[in-house]
Amino acid sequence: MTDEKILELSYKNPTHFSELFNRYNKHFLTIARKTLRSEDDAEDVVQETFVKMYKYGKKLPLKGGQFKPWANTILKNCMADRINKYKNAALPLTEEIENTTPDLRITDNSEKNYMEFVFRKIDQASAEILNLRYMLGKSFKQIAKMLDIKSSTARVRVYRAKKIFEETYKQFNLYGE
Repeated sequence: MTDEKILELSYKNPTHFSELFNRYNKHFLTIARKTLRSEDDAEDVVQETFVKMYKYGKKLPLKGGQFKPWANTILKNCMADRINKYKNAALPLTEEIENTTPDLRITDNSEKNYMEFVFRKIDQASAEILNLRYMLGKSFKQIAKMLDIKSSTARVRVYRAKKIFEETYKQFNLYGE
């Protein structure tokens, strides 16, 4: 059965949509992971893609379109939206992030610029969670609610993001060695 027919049947019986999910989920996750470099973001984007596919799928047969290119376009647009979300996120440095470890303290403008450079080099998910915790001053509970995860998961992600930041800082550190 064609993807287009399965999509059409899914509006009469939503269980048919699971067949499309099973056909495309793994492929979409692979693409999203490579593009976004974050498991969590990839899963979120793929979920959003399937939601939009179901929401707007009734329009596909009207336009005589083919399912696969249409679905890939939705995935690409969802990934672009996620990337733009991170591009527009402000990452001002605060004293709290500067003092996370002794070797991350900022002593002059050139080092502050270097810190901002490091933020741009780490993966987007890590930058986002560090921004929430250290720049915006959100509690683990608030972060958990915003990201729809458990508070303990938020703590672990902040810890891991801080380690990634520190490793990247040391890797690219041109000052002081």
